[in-house]
Amino acid sequence: MLTLKLHETMSGWIELNTDRKQESLEFSIDVIFLNRSEPWQAQPFSGVLRLKDRRYETHVQGTLSFRISGPRYELLFDHPDLGAIELKGEKSYDLFNLKESLTVCPLTAYQNGNAIGYAEVAYRDSILAFPFRSLRLVKDASLLGARG
Repeated sequence: MLTLKLHETMSGWIELNTDRKQESLEFSIDVIFLNRSEPWQAQPFSGVLRLKDRRYETHVQGTLSFRISGPRYELLFDHPDLGAIELKGEKSYDLFNLKESLTVCPLTAYQNGNAIGYAEVAYRDSILAFPFRSLRLVKDASLLGARG
């Protein structure tokens, strides 16, 4: 069975309320769209998250949901100082600011359900090349870790 795989890398910053310092943040995720009949439902993903200033790399997992207003990301990762942190947010499409609204995603950082900071990430590669660089048809969902 053929299914669609999305590989996406987004980068930006994270700022936690504890120190109010912005840190460079980047994540790369692989999403396999298993339910083709309902692609707007939350699709699970896994990947890698980097805090580049610290040279820290960890596993990230979460879901990507597609909405009319834009995609919603929910990521879970282990922060080197604080432990489990969730990042949640969504892009909001805007015809008057189309390029930024297609690429930038504001996120809120949560720990144990409490907001503890903010982040902003963006897709930095060419928007025009996105379908050719980031989307692949794969034969088997077990290929999640491989670049298709």
